[in-house]
Amino acid sequence: MDLGTAQWLASDDGRAALAAACRLDAEAHAAAASGRGRVDPLALATAVRRALPGLDPGRAAELLTQARLRRRARPRLGDVVDLLLLTEDGAEQATRTVVADLRAGALLASGATHVADLGCGLGLDLLAFARSGLRVTGVERDPVVAALARVNAAALGLDGLVEVLDGDVTDADVLDRALATADAAYVDPARRDTGRRTQGRAARVADAEDWSPPWSWVEGVADRVPRLLAKVAPGVPRDLAPDGGCTTWTSVDGHLVEAEVAWPLAAAPYDGAVRQARVVRDGAVHLLASRQESDPAPPPVGPVGRWLHEPDDAVIRAGLVADVAALVEGRLLDEHVAYVTSDDDVEVPLATRFEVRHALPFDIAAVRSLLVAEGVGEVVVKKRATSLEPERIVRELALPRAGGRAVLLLARVGDGVDAFVCDWPPAWS
Repeated sequence: MDLGTAQWLASDDGRAALAAACRLDAEAHAAAASGRGRVDPLALATAVRRALPGLDPGRAAELLTQARLRRRARPRLGDVVDLLLLTEDGAEQATRTVVADLRAGALLASGATHVADLGCGLGLDLLAFARSGLRVTGVERDPVVAALARVNAAALGLDGLVEVLDGDVTDADVLDRALATADAAYVDPARRDTGRRTQGRAARVADAEDWSPPWSWVEGVADRVPRLLAKVAPGVPRDLAPDGGCTTWTSVDGHLVEAEVAWPLAAAPYDGAVRQARVVRDGAVHLLASRQESDPAPPPVGPVGRWLHEPDDAVIRAGLVADVAALVEGRLLDEHVAYVTSDDDVEVPLATRFEVRHALPFDIAAVRSLLVAEGVGEVVVKKRATSLEPERIVRELALPRAGGRAVLLLARVGDGVDAFVCDWPPAWS
């Protein structure tokens, strides 16, 4: 997208045209979902051109791109997506709205009044900060993306709280302007290489010093502003946060989506936590926190009980599996495996609970015979600490058609792999 197209999309004519394209896109996909075949991209493009005669072909193509990006981003952004203009990379890396709002609320609770969003992209975190009542100065080096961030703020009626500067945050003058009156800063370093793609997505960059900007630059910003938050990859080490700070791992409906490092003043609302898991399920937020730098004593290890609990990935990343074990009065199957087992009927939202039907050493033929005998025709395979591939196990089981469903949990226990045939959780039905 060029700047001219971005400006046209923001105009009354552009917005009307985009609304028409989104409506046609939604109708085509609804028809496909009802069983009337796949969406024909050529037919959809033809329908858009017929609805908007005389439209430049390049702009017609951009309308279809925006419609597709909005459709794909809706599960993570919600209905606000209907007011936003997006880019491929921006939509791919966008912070989920629920997470951005939680971050903004915590920053506001820390006493911040004006946050500098250093590398704001399309402005999705920036908008959350403004929705919470914070003043925001965003910085974006791509002039087209910066223009879209301004358009998005205006579309939500937040432009009175938002200023977006064009420039590179690693430029000293640009950074000076952004931080001039800010009492907080937020950084979301780019952790993907858009020049390399894996399965259609920009390749991940593992080394924090290869992020853009690098982690050493982020730490330098901390010396210039009272409060600092940095969004980072979930795989970061737990000791990345500075003394007095807090690292939070967040999952949404079972998907680990990000980690966040908060410097001490920004971490004040976390009440002394040094690391925490934030689990969002069905809109409800559940926190599990530790105020200790060192890990707690490991849970006991023992035989499988009536229940198996699979801690949320945010809990595992935060090193809080022992806390879940304590909550359910449970034990580990193996000291190196993050499955908790218990005997009592206790459930916590920080883990998915499975009722165990059978436990046996893993053998594909034995497991298949057991499932067939119980009339299971659909199985979901999950694993911990084993190289077995769930998709391959499903293929090898080759279950005949039947009405029953089960979950097969595979875990390394001692020197071997055990299989646990479990009931289908009610929450999955």
